[in-house]
Amino acid sequence: MSDGVKVEITSSINLENIQARLDGEVLRVFEEQGREMQKAIQSGWRGWKYKGRDMKTIGNSLKGWGHEIQATEGKRELIFFNKAKGWRSDKPYSAYVARRKGATPEWLVMRDMLTRDYLPKMIKAVIEALAKGMTHGPTKRVRENKQTTTAKMNIQF
Repeated sequence: MSDGVKVEITSSINLENIQARLDGEVLRVFEEQGREMQKAIQSGWRGWKYKGRDMKTIGNSLKGWGHEIQATEGKRELIFFNKAKGWRSDKPYSAYVARRKGATPEWLVMRDMLTRDYLPKMIKAVIEALAKGMTHGPTKRVRENKQTTTAKMNIQF
């Protein structure tokens, strides 16, 4: 464990065919789903047994969880990260956290839970928001085209 390892889980939706910025209803869906997924991670990242540990040294990896939305044209990402550092070594360690020795690292359990339980729900909500935005967009005034009269004259020598 000489090199610290941070955890980063990235969920992305490829919307390259939609050349619009992420705003309005779709942005709200990303923000709500991000908060909901963050709560799910933090509720699943509990229940550790700390025998003989000083109380001020526990809960560091739970507090290290965060998330952010990366919204660029065509690609929308919801990134979850854990930047917890060890209270002795000051190095990232959350990738090593497991329920018991030899068990699957807990960040993989969290990633699988998000992929299985939350990502399909988020994709469905984004699709609904996009469809709603297309049908109930802002009203636009249609301008009537006025014909212009032109005169054309060809002169040949």
